[in-house]
Amino acid sequence: MSATRPFAVIFVLGAPGAGKGTICSHLAETYQLSHYSVGDGLRSWMRENRTSPLAVQIQDKLDNQGFLASDDLNPFIGQAIKDALAKDGPKLRGMLADGFPRCVEQLETFDSWPFQDQLPLAAPDGGDVGVHPKPDIVVCLRITKQNAEARYLGRGRDSNDSREKFERRFAEYEAETRAVEDAYRDLGVLIELDVNGTKKENLEQMRKTLQASELWQRIMVEGQFSTQFVLS
Repeated sequence: MSATRPFAVIFVLGAPGAGKGTICSHLAETYQLSHYSVGDGLRSWMRENRTSPLAVQIQDKLDNQGFLASDDLNPFIGQAIKDALAKDGPKLRGMLADGFPRCVEQLETFDSWPFQDQLPLAAPDGGDVGVHPKPDIVVCLRITKQNAEARYLGRGRDSNDSREKFERRFAEYEAETRAVEDAYRDLGVLIELDVNGTKKENLEQMRKTLQASELWQRIMVEGQFSTQFVLS
């Protein structure tokens, strides 16, 4: 009989400059979660495999479409979950996927991806895992455009960061990711955090919001997972 393990998959969404990395780092430390930045992970893989046919294909899609389909990203997400499941033994309680999904197409193809083939799931009572077994929670960071732009231009993370690049990325977020947030809100798995304050204020506001969230408390504090991973 295969062993099962409760393990949360949490998507983190937010505009450029919202501070997803800061929030994820705090959540990871506080709640024993692994943090996987989808963008950083993909860029790292592309640097290491830039001459491979898959890397060339992915770069072509990025150059021409702006977004990757979930068919391209799902293997990276799946591998990140596998790596997290194998990391730190039973102490790790879940994984934060930072920056996914960015558009409805990514959400829909993730939902239809044969998740069970790569990462088998089981219901705690042995029943059906349901149509949408993962993610367990989606955290959305709310920030004004003015504050997001100030942070984006002031962080000095990338020499290519500019006001024009911010405007393009923020417009993409407004056009594409808002619909993703609405879809997850309809599914009852969205938690919204106001991150317009200072770092200290934002972390305190996050603590209060998560403490008041029935969804977060049920899954991350009480451990009432709707699905569990089947360990090979």
